[in-house]
Amino acid sequence: MAVRPCPSRSVLSQQIIPHPHSSGSTTIIIPLASSIVLGQTPVSITMPSECPWAPFHNLADFEYTETAVNGLLSKELVDKQLAGFNSAWAIGSHLSIQNSTHMEAALAMAREYITQFKRDSVSVDYQGKAHKFDFEYRDPWEWILALIHDMSLAPLCMWNSVKKFHCIGATEERVFDEPNTGDTWWNVDSCLPETDEFQHCYVPLHFWLDKGMVTRRVKKFPMVLRPAWLPRQIRNASGNGGGLLLGYMPIIEDPSDPSNRSAAETLEFAQFKREVYQNVLARVFRTIKRRSRYGEAHRCADRIGRVLYPGILIESQDGEEASYFCACRAAMAKYPCPKCLVPKDELHHVSKAFPIRTSESMRAVIKEVSNTATKAKKEKILQDHGLHDIEHFLWDYRFSDPYKALSYDTLHSDDLGKWGKHLWGLLLEILEDKGMKGTLTRRMAVFPRWNGLKHFNHVTTIKFTDGQSFYDILKSILPCIVDLLPKDSALVHCIRTYLCYRMLVGLHCMTEGRLKRIKSLLKDYEKYCTLVEQEYGKNFDFLKQHASQHVIADIMEKGTTDNFSTRPGEGFQQEASQAYEQTNGKDAEHQMVKIDERQEAVAFIRMTIDNAQKASQLKHDLDPDADNEHTEIDDDDGPTSARTWKFGSPEGRKTTSRILETQCAPLDRDYASFDQRLREFIAHNLPKDALRYEDELYTRRYKCVYLTYQSVVDWTEERDIMRCNANFHGRSRHDCVIINDDAPGTTFGRIRDLIRCWLPSGEVIDVALIHGFSPSKWRPRTVWKGCRVVEEDRSSSLVLMDYVVRGGERTNYIIDSTDSDMFLRINGWE
Repeated sequence: MAVRPCPSRSVLSQQIIPHPHSSGSTTIIIPLASSIVLGQTPVSITMPSECPWAPFHNLADFEYTETAVNGLLSKELVDKQLAGFNSAWAIGSHLSIQNSTHMEAALAMAREYITQFKRDSVSVDYQGKAHKFDFEYRDPWEWILALIHDMSLAPLCMWNSVKKFHCIGATEERVFDEPNTGDTWWNVDSCLPETDEFQHCYVPLHFWLDKGMVTRRVKKFPMVLRPAWLPRQIRNASGNGGGLLLGYMPIIEDPSDPSNRSAAETLEFAQFKREVYQNVLARVFRTIKRRSRYGEAHRCADRIGRVLYPGILIESQDGEEASYFCACRAAMAKYPCPKCLVPKDELHHVSKAFPIRTSESMRAVIKEVSNTATKAKKEKILQDHGLHDIEHFLWDYRFSDPYKALSYDTLHSDDLGKWGKHLWGLLLEILEDKGMKGTLTRRMAVFPRWNGLKHFNHVTTIKFTDGQSFYDILKSILPCIVDLLPKDSALVHCIRTYLCYRMLVGLHCMTEGRLKRIKSLLKDYEKYCTLVEQEYGKNFDFLKQHASQHVIADIMEKGTTDNFSTRPGEGFQQEASQAYEQTNGKDAEHQMVKIDERQEAVAFIRMTIDNAQKASQLKHDLDPDADNEHTEIDDDDGPTSARTWKFGSPEGRKTTSRILETQCAPLDRDYASFDQRLREFIAHNLPKDALRYEDELYTRRYKCVYLTYQSVVDWTEERDIMRCNANFHGRSRHDCVIINDDAPGTTFGRIRDLIRCWLPSGEVIDVALIHGFSPSKWRPRTVWKGCRVVEEDRSSSLVLMDYVVRGGERTNYIIDSTDSDMFLRINGWE
């Protein structure tokens, strides 16, 4: 096997073109082979404050309060601990707070640092009676101002839209990642005035709402807001610039038994619930209504004056909440989609377009209804558009189309929807009828392990509820089921096509070429779904199936799907459950928002303390008179040249290659004639370092390698951890790698050993002892598109670590679904 260096990437670059209305309209070109790592966010450190723990008396007071708040300690426990610390428990304690009352007083002052909750109420008529709903919420505009005036976030703000292009020589294709790379933001910037005395900037928001069970019987509806003008690493986290608990949607109790209602009464109650949603949300977002149209001038943290125009760019909700938010009829309606007018019996079409809902078109429908004389005719118009007779609160907001903002969600539409509920459920039913569920369980239990991929020992006997588990099952399922189903199985082809679609739509960097592949895959997926329906009677007329029809438009308008995934919001459900446990169950939302305020306040002070410590350290490091001596760490005498790997878990001591052969050859045939083979390998690959017979060649074995590589997904740095261990947690594990050689396609090898060699010339080299793979003549019952069957070679060979690209996984099949980078590499879709 001839290996070759990685090809030059000097012709690769990324071009970033700012919107013409932005202050910096110079095109930026970033060479992808440079030391710059795309996706890194700059760090801003403000000057340290003398007392960053204020309003607490000292650091000890704050750190105890932080522990108590984040640990959700009860008032009684806090009093008991403080009494102990301030008496016999601790000697020389620096605590000045005496009890929970003192702690709460300090927290009350600390809450002034953050956006606090307000109380409000709405009243909605139902069956001739006014129903009042009290709720608490945070003012989104107050929160926006707090962020734009935050010095630590100033370098991170994306104030204008851009167009990104991936360039290979003279060819280029557009790239979508952050929301500001999408068409919607670009079009908004085009509608705003050009820069005059002030820059005119869109301030896009990401709104999430979902129901969750805080106990087995109690459910809550948290609302979360995220700043879409900050990078996703920031806004999808829980720290400063991350998601904000906006409040809890009031619980709408059903006053009667739903099973005893007539169709008209059911419709009336559905409209009542949507009216409550619309009224509550109108109150919550009312402070941005006027500003969305006319803007408001502010001097931001970077000392630049801007006129800010807030708007809701992204909404992330599951089906039921989406129908409430958009004031549309639910999944059983004649036209159930909140984004378009697809008939209910055509939801199986994922490659066919239907008329899109817009604020203007839906407002025209409601106006037509208001001008219609009879109730029957009104209902007919509403049914034909899947609407309730409600004016949406966002219709009067600028840059906030509720139907366009509603976005594709891979968690509910895919992992818990098309796959978790439908295709996986169908597969289990088929295998149960065949008596083969146990076979699937055993095969999944012995499926090779890979870092970041869940392993399933009881895949058919455990009821999974989290989307990640379903996604990991999908990635591993095909080799385990292909010979349990009929020859040339439509279901196998369907699952494979869907897997390819799911891998592509989940990419956090999308190109025009990848979007074209998604479009092609949707046509194939629809074709195989039709065959599955004919063979097994599966009905694909469900809303989550149809949602795929909107994914390409959503990506082009608002960036990649991770920008509008509901996954980050799901973390709030756990926080809500923990907060509820600390309440007495009466007026629980009020107690829960107070807990959130306390947690936000201590998080803000913790950030201030950390920034102060970093600033002090930076000041010390830059001081020429300071003692900045650092001790360099010797990396086990490894190769001195720049390298992308690092060996770990050394086995045994340094020994000569002849002794290593003597010790290992009787137990492992891979070490037969090892010394001679290693010397010939060095002479062939490093002729200047060729050894004489009498030269000693020292070696050491390792069980692990950490390998960094440039991802073909977004051209940033990623890392793999590969093992070669005969007893890794009780089982043998020898991972596979991709090798850069001159063979067509992708070359795999299984690591049998990792060896560091110290040459007499002084050079140190790292090599891998591997087994290669050859194409197999055997074929499975169903050869899906991209199916590659291989056999492991019995003989071993040596490869310099310089030519190992990254890790991989395989059984008798090449597994291309371990992660996005692997999927693109194996299929040649870089």
